[in-house]
Formats: sequence, structure tokens, C-alpha cells
Amino acid sequence: MTDKLHIGHRERLRQRLMTYGADALCEHELLELMLFYALPRINTNELAHALINEFGTLNNILNTSVDELTKVKGVGRSAAEFIRLAAVMCENYEANAPEYDKLPDIDSLCRFFLSYFGEGADELCLIVCLSDGLGITGKVSFTAHCLTEGRSELRRIASMLLRGGCTRIALGISHPNRPPVPDDGDFALLCMLCEKLGAIGISVEDCVICGRDKAFSMKRSGAFSFREVKP
Repeated sequence: MTDKLHIGHRERLRQRLMTYGADALCEHELLELMLFYALPRINTNELAHALINEFGTLNNILNTSVDELTKVKGVGRSAAEFIRLAAVMCENYEANAPEYDKLPDIDSLCRFFLSYFGEGADELCLIVCLSDGLGITGKVSFTAHCLTEGRSELRRIASMLLRGGCTRIALGISHPNRPPVPDDGDFALLCMLCEKLGAIGISVEDCVICGRDKAFSMKRSGAFSFREVKP
């Protein structure tokens, strides 16, 4: 019975990944699904949690040596090498990724988020890192429920932003099946990011809600008080 539950759980994760992309999974779920392909006969859910507990974030796991990974119970050398292979592939992708466009005004920002989200799942979120010239220097995607479930996702986001030298961001939130009007959950998420990221020197420039092919800028509407930052 337990094996059937694990198989069903993995299939649901696979379906979410194939339908909505990596944004729809928490990082421990991404790790669990990745490990399944290296260890198809093992409960990778428990192993993924063990690795997260040991190293803190998925990013830290990917940057850990094979020898250190194998010190975690259940992680053999082949699984550790599989994780390192995934890390190398990520590094190669980032090195060859195309440069992003500039977003000189709110209209450009709204068009960018609308194009990115398309018909994606509800509560998909995207942080774009902005340069002084308002060019996009990086992106971090996540889902609202992953961020509010625990601290590991917030640590992952903060770590990625700091590593990239980011000092200002814009946040996009997708609600494809309803008008783009911020709800209590959107305000709570934005407040959390402003508070936590502001403490490490990262300002939130705007939050754009997307829904039914329309975008709502919270900065333009005055629905939220953003700290003014000079370009």
C-alpha cells in the first residue's frame, strides 16, 4: 500500500511539472522528483527532506561535492554524481542564456509579466532583478504557497538575489482565472518580501498582478506604498 502511495505521489509531481513547469513545485519536491530518476526504487521524498535538512537549500545541495553528499544516509555515489551532473547542466545553461530586455516603465513591466505567465497556474510568482538602468539581470520563480509554507523557499530566493548582487526587484503574481485585482494573500506575500528583502538591502519596485490577459500595477494604482528609489 505504501509503495502505491509513493508511486501515485510521484506521478502527481510529474504531472504538475509537465503541465505547469518547475514553478509549480517546492524545491524539496523538485529534488524528490529529480532523485527518483537516479533512485527509482527508493522513497525519494524522505531522502529529499534529509538533504534539505542537512544542507538548507536546493542550491546548496547542487553546489555540494560528491563526497559530502554521500555522507547523507541513503545517498550513494551514483545519486551524488547525478546531483552534480544536474548542477553542471544548470551552470552551462546560465552561462549560455540570452540577455533580457530592459523595462524602462510600468507598461513595459506589465507586458513582460503578461508574456511570461501566459496561461500558467494560479499563484505562480516571478521576481525580476533590475539593474540601475532598469534592465533585467536575473529571474527567480516560485509559487506563493511554497513561500508561505516555510522558510527554506525564502532563504533560497534571498540567496539567489544576494549571489547575483541584486538590490532592486519587481514582483509578478499570476491569477489567470480571475480579474487582476490584488487579494489579501497578494498583499501578505508582498509585505513579507518587502520586510525580509528590505532587511538585506533589496527594495521592491513594483508588484504586478496578472489575470485574464490584463495586468494591474500596484505602484501605479497606489494600492501599496513602495519606497522611492532613485535610478
